[in-house]
Amino acid sequence: MAHVGGGLSAMSAWRADMLARTTRETVWIGQLVADKIHVLHQAAPHGYLEQQLVRGDRVLPWYASALGHAIVAALDAAAQEALLAVPAERLTGLTVTRSEELRQILVATRQRGYAVEAHLATLGDAGIAAPVFASYRRTDSAIGLVGPAERLMPAERQRSLADAVCLAAQGLSQEAGASGVATARPLTPGVAVTHDVQG
Repeated sequence: MAHVGGGLSAMSAWRADMLARTTRETVWIGQLVADKIHVLHQAAPHGYLEQQLVRGDRVLPWYASALGHAIVAALDAAAQEALLAVPAERLTGLTVTRSEELRQILVATRQRGYAVEAHLATLGDAGIAAPVFASYRRTDSAIGLVGPAERLMPAERQRSLADAVCLAAQGLSQEAGASGVATARPLTPGVAVTHDVQG
């Protein structure tokens, strides 16, 4: 789909733009490189001033973003443990840094098929993301929404946003050659993640 040092396909950029327009939220496509998430593309909602990102100029620790949780949760156990072995630093008072807590987040994320986080990298901000697969169960990329927690986290809105993100991730996975792979399961009533639970 996309890679650091290479370009994002026109179809991938189009899907991100469409997700931004339908949700009216900012969309990021990111890739895991070593233990960091590199934001490859940003799409802003129609009518909003779009900040053009130079490739690689936005980098986040994997454990402090929904994109990172979505990607790492889909990796095999050995790859997860290698990332969990790298010391994590707090970015906010709510950043999860303990490996056991991160394992629990990854299990929950894998079971849902998408990630939800709030306040981990920046207080007041939240994210919802789903992994993009290049082939069956192989991924290093994800697509997701970023924005104010007060807008992304309310239960009903979170459900509709997660549905939209999952559909976009499935489309990108099919484009990348993972035809038939179910990348994520949309939310069902009653399982929205609350403000004080990160995943």
